[in-house]
Amino acid sequence: MAILGFSLSTGVCQLAWHHEGEFKEHVALLEPGQTHAGILTSLIKDFLPMPPKVIATTTGPGSFTSIRIQLATAIGLKIGYETTLFCPNTLDLLQWAFEGAIPAIDSFRGDYFTKIDGSVSYATEQELNVLKDQGKSICGDLGQASKNLALHLLHYYLFHPNPESISSLEPYYVRTPEYKTRANYQG
Repeated sequence: MAILGFSLSTGVCQLAWHHEGEFKEHVALLEPGQTHAGILTSLIKDFLPMPPKVIATTTGPGSFTSIRIQLATAIGLKIGYETTLFCPNTLDLLQWAFEGAIPAIDSFRGDYFTKIDGSVSYATEQELNVLKDQGKSICGDLGQASKNLALHLLHYYLFHPNPESISSLEPYYVRTPEYKTRANYQG
């Protein structure tokens, strides 16, 4: 089965492909003046050897703009290729890829989105360093990094017991995009 995975992060487009046991991957760094929205579909078009049967991307948390671009692209590809979707949240994907490590995704607001003991929240770098000092493993933007998250997406799909259950295109927000700083949080 042909599977296309893609993920966006600051300044980077990550692509991965799987078909009949073969994997292919590509990581593109954005040039000055380029945007994810401006190059993602061209990269995918040039990268695809054949129409995919499954489109895999993440729903967040992460950069609000990147999430919107990923999900809009996934919708367009789903319609155009008449495929199915696989859309886990990034925290679950990282936790799976790094075998139970605590995922930390930079919120760009002075803290990191995390998932600790099944609870999704956020923590400062200092709080995560305390966990590291206690012997906990951290992955994502702080700790063990993924060279290509899109490749992890394909493996997650292939090893997931029920990948069809992870097809929601709802953005996964830990807090709303208009949130400014942790000091604004009331509760």
